[in-house]
Amino acid sequence: MSTKLLVVDDERDLLELLSMNLGREGFEVLTVETGTGAQEILRKERPDLILLDIMLADISGIKLTKTLKRDPATASIPIILLTAKDTETDIVVGLTVGADDYVTKPFSTSVLTARIEAVLRRGESKPVETGEVLQAGPIRINPTTRQAWAEKNPVDLTGGEFNILLTLIQSAGKVVPREQLKTALGPTSHGQKDRIVDVHIASLRKKLGTVRSRLRTVHRHGYRILI
Repeated sequence: MSTKLLVVDDERDLLELLSMNLGREGFEVLTVETGTGAQEILRKERPDLILLDIMLADISGIKLTKTLKRDPATASIPIILLTAKDTETDIVVGLTVGADDYVTKPFSTSVLTARIEAVLRRGESKPVETGEVLQAGPIRINPTTRQAWAEKNPVDLTGGEFNILLTLIQSAGKVVPREQLKTALGPTSHGQKDRIVDVHIASLRKKLGTVRSRLRTVHRHGYRILI
């Protein structure tokens, strides 16, 4: 059975282009131009992933993401935000309300497909804790299952956030240069500004809550984690 995508964007030309190109990649594509329309579709259909534009005419993609992630019926559906905005605030807000990833316009079909497949792989299973667990004080991660906890509470991280946290913990308290953390984000960080690391760190701190202070900024050098 093919993977079903729901694409929500108020640019009709872009919807037609994505429907055609993603269809060629083997996806089943549903399209809609409004947030309200997306909610109506979600009452009848259950897509495997949602591609959601931030700047919709009737409701912001940020607000809609927050609504969908709070609804038990749609909370588990991965969401990738499509945005012409690339400021730190926009990206951090999108990630902290529950988006699984974001893609900045303009983008190529190959990049978008890679991001979709990466998010879907992360969501294929939520296994119980097995294998080696790494720890930095109250923060624990399992590299095998890609699970994370802060003071015994599960923390839902994006792939990039997990990779950064893993790199910091594996460095055992040493300073990790920003460039090394950018590399840890993987191929999707290619062509991005160095500030992309700061964006992920800011989002990671928000998700870690009361233990966020263990992530330390080392001015002009990078970041480290308290062990």
